[in-house]
Amino acid sequence: MTTLTEINVPFPEAEGLQLRLAVGACRLRIVPDDGSAWVAGTYEDTSTAAPLRISQEGNTVRISQEFSIPSTLGGLNKPPTFHLKLGKGKPYLLTIEGGASESEMDLGGLPLRGLAVKFGAGKQEFNFSRPNPEVMHEFTISAGAAGIEMDNLANANFDRMVLEGGAASFELDFDGELRRDAAVKINTGMASVEVEVPRTTATRLSAEATLGSVDVGDGFMKKEGAFWNEAAMAGKTPTLTVTAQVVMGAIQLEQK
Repeated sequence: MTTLTEINVPFPEAEGLQLRLAVGACRLRIVPDDGSAWVAGTYEDTSTAAPLRISQEGNTVRISQEFSIPSTLGGLNKPPTFHLKLGKGKPYLLTIEGGASESEMDLGGLPLRGLAVKFGAGKQEFNFSRPNPEVMHEFTISAGAAGIEMDNLANANFDRMVLEGGAASFELDFDGELRRDAAVKINTGMASVEVEVPRTTATRLSAEATLGSVDVGDGFMKKEGAFWNEAAMAGKTPTLTVTAQVVMGAIQLEQK
């Protein structure tokens, strides 16, 4: 039996809005939307073992699944699927937490003042296809054994990005428009991290590897204990500054 639930959450009158997505085993699809709703879309559950839950308290809306262990056992042969469209009517903080899920998310153009991403496992793909009209002051990413790919990260318009992970893999592509100085802090163990930046983006990398490796591609020079590309050496601004600590893992920096 398949249950298809329509989702339509309007923007509250309150300010300082927060949207929290907390999901387990599922497929999560997110795209930006120009409609009037904050969250619109559908939730498809073929098992009825993980019903949808939407709650609102003040300025915070939480969308989640409620798993019943007796019902869940043997009932999730096909995981539930979220098809969500997120609105742009007001700025907000976005938190996305997932278990063993599979995600494809385009957050391009959403007015995000903060983004927190946490996944235990699965494959997660993010894209910032258009610039964020708001300044994202905090951007945190945490993963256990997940594979996370992020494209057009410069469009996220963040001040500070913090990435932490265990036995995970990260592919970070900083294409897009870097409109302000941005700092990236990476702290991983037994993880693989690939960082790719445009040649025209001024970039500095400081990396320390314990029982791990640091691989820096062509076009970077060593200066003041860090690796600088030609745009940074020429004093171009804004600047992307990456600080990495890797334990029993690897970090690779390339430019294109």
